[in-house]
Amino acid sequence: MNGRYFGDTRDLFKFDLVRHIMKSLPDLAGFTFVPMLTGTEAEGYRKNSARKDLEKAYRSGKAGSQNQKLREHLTRLQEIDDDLGYITGIRSYFNKEMILIDIPGRRRFTNHDRDTYFRSVFNEFPKNSLIFIDPDTGLGEENPDKKHLLLSEVKTAYDRMDSGSILMIYQHFPRVKHGDFISDTRANLEKCTGSNPAVITDNEIVFFILAKNQKLAARLKNSLECYADTYPALECVHCA
Repeated sequence: MNGRYFGDTRDLFKFDLVRHIMKSLPDLAGFTFVPMLTGTEAEGYRKNSARKDLEKAYRSGKAGSQNQKLREHLTRLQEIDDDLGYITGIRSYFNKEMILIDIPGRRRFTNHDRDTYFRSVFNEFPKNSLIFIDPDTGLGEENPDKKHLLLSEVKTAYDRMDSGSILMIYQHFPRVKHGDFISDTRANLEKCTGSNPAVITDNEIVFFILAKNQKLAARLKNSLECYADTYPALECVHCA
C-alpha cells in the first residue's frame, strides 16, 4: 500500500467492498486490515493523480462511489502524507460504521523483513474476521519485492485463520489477458490452500476472496453478487 495512492478510486472500491461484506455477513465479528505499507514516493505525482477525483468517480459509476460518506472521508484523507495518519483515518471510518477494526502490521513493510512482519501479523488474527491483506501490487513469485505478497504467505494466513473467517487479497492486473490471469491465479490459490476463491473485479483491480467453511463461502458469493449488481462495471467469478 503506497502513500501516493491514498484515498484514490481503488481505495474507494476496496473499503466500500469491505464495508459491504461486513454488513451483509453479520456473523463476522470484525475486520482485520493488513496494509503492507511501503511508504510514499513521487510526492508531486501523488497529489496530481487522476484517480483522486472521487466526485468524477461517482458520475462515472466507479465501484464504491455510491457510498457518499466514504467518498467524503477519503477526499479528506487525500491531504494526509504519513502512513499512520492515513491508517488512523481508515480506522475512524470503520469505527463510525460500527465495524470493529484491527490493524496489525502498521509499520513499514520491506522485502528483507517480510518473515518478521508476517510472523507478528499472523499471531494476531482474531476469530470470525474478514482478513484483508493489501499489498501494493498483489501476488508475486518471480523476483518479488516489497510490493508483492507470496503464495506461501497466503497459505500461512489461510492455515492460521479459523473456519469462521474470510481471507481477502488485493491484486493489480499485470499486462496479460485478464481472464487468463484470473484463471491461473485461482488455480494457484486453490493449489496452496485447498479452496477455490471467489473473485470480484472492475477490470482494473481484482480481489481474490477465500473461505474455509462451505456455508460461509456460499453466503460470501451471494454477498459479492449483490454488490456487483450495484455497479455495471463489476464482474464476479466463483467456484464451479
